[in-house]
Amino acid sequence: MPAHKTIILETTISESIPELQEKQLKHYLGEAVPTHAAHDIHAAPELSAILEAKGFSFQLKDLCPRRINETQWRAIFIKDGQEFLADNAQSSVAVRTAAVGALTNQ
Repeated sequence: MPAHKTIILETTISESIPELQEKQLKHYLGEAVPTHAAHDIHAAPELSAILEAKGFSFQLKDLCPRRINETQWRAIFIKDGQEFLADNAQSSVAVRTAAVGALTNQ
């Protein structure tokens, strides 16, 4: 397994997790980051396509397929046999979180 890189990004106390993740995505992807990646649900498919172009495969799984009142999604990026996954009730959050993990650890 390759060594993990540690990237320190300056943040402010007032930044939310989505804002911090958007900052991390911009650090790794530059201008390729979809506009408002942290808040726009439509950015998730664009983000997965960007990572697929970088050699990752992508899966999005519904972990509660038969439950009407409950949602849980698992986003998985895979590259070189390593999986980077995140679970969340919102699919876009799961995709964004898994993407940050994949980019941070590549």
